[in-house]
Amino acid sequence: MISLFVCVIMFTTFFKGLTSVANRASFVKQPIQNIYRHVQTATADTPSALEKLRSQLRYYAVVDIAGRPFLVTKNDKVIVNRLNDVKVGDVLKLDKVREIGSKDYTLKGTPYVPENVFDIKATVIEHTKSKLIRIVKKKRRKNYKRTIEHKQTHTVLRISNVDVL
Repeated sequence: MISLFVCVIMFTTFFKGLTSVANRASFVKQPIQNIYRHVQTATADTPSALEKLRSQLRYYAVVDIAGRPFLVTKNDKVIVNRLNDVKVGDVLKLDKVREIGSKDYTLKGTPYVPENVFDIKATVIEHTKSKLIRIVKKKRRKNYKRTIEHKQTHTVLRISNVDVL
């Protein structure tokens, strides 16, 4: 008799808890709906999206440099794997942009945004090396141990311009 009474109390408190969680969840969802940004894919309707983007102050872009995506803004330093065909002081035009946007609006490419939409330039600051990496290979009980030391080469870029045309 007592166990049946305890079960009834447990179920009623459980269902009361579910209703209070559901009420809290609906309360939380309402203010969050106002902070979503407008995202548009680069298509024929791009001119209207470009006007909205141009009205913003600062831009960011997701750019492919040497096959890897980087999120960049103006005056950022980007460290990439060594680019052999550039010299210090060269200005590079970055043309593979996956996404360009601002605080409120975003324009995504399929897979890249058309080149006539943006102007992103980067300046080569230096060619440098990373810290010394030590690789140890060992096989136990075989009297085999090798140590390889290596410094990876990098190129440092300064993003000088991120603009929507």
